[in-house]
Amino acid sequence: MATKLRMPTLAFAALSICLNLAIIGCAGQTINFFVTEQKINVWLLPIWPNHFDTRELQALIGTSAAILVLNVVLAISLFVKKLPANVIVLATSILSVVCSLIAIIFPTIVNGQAPGRDTLQTWTCRWSSTSINRGQGPPSGFDTICHETRFAFYTTIPVFILQLLLLFLALYTLATARSSTRERGVVSDVEKSQSQHELGEVRNHSFDTKNSGSPQSRQEGVMGAKGVSFA
Repeated sequence: MATKLRMPTLAFAALSICLNLAIIGCAGQTINFFVTEQKINVWLLPIWPNHFDTRELQALIGTSAAILVLNVVLAISLFVKKLPANVIVLATSILSVVCSLIAIIFPTIVNGQAPGRDTLQTWTCRWSSTSINRGQGPPSGFDTICHETRFAFYTTIPVFILQLLLLFLALYTLATARSSTRERGVVSDVEKSQSQHELGEVRNHSFDTKNSGSPQSRQEGVMGAKGVSFA
């Protein structure tokens, strides 16, 4: 990869890694809260556990972990000269874009099933925004879970944009490399034609030199020499 494109590529990958770590942290903490509080917290409905759908958070954690690994591989390929950086950046960027799309589309579909079947985001955000029990606040921890789940979900949008930027840089790098290769091929063809032309001129010059030393010219030289001696 060209030196001028390494720094922006590395910067986008590093920012994506940080965002995905934040997604994994928030989603993982929310799932941990649900697992530990499900059977003792009345607001998480221990008698109705099948009402909640945690696939949203599982998808966020899985896709973020995959993107994280892909971005790390991309960053490593920029420093190891033996690796084909252009190919690795392109392959990892394509896979990251696919994972980012899954991270956006699947949770959107799952959240759209509420209130028939709630996710932790829809459930906690609904109760945290409602005054219950004659003016009392929402259940303890619900406001935090609501913000964490929303942050984990909406952060997938900038992550998706970063993966698109990485893919654009990879495609631009390959296009530039191909154009430079074609230019080198054209230059090499011109140099070959010039060298062949010069070689032809050298051969013609050597052929003329040989003709100047032909037997006929030698015979004329000998006759001239004889004429001088007879005189």
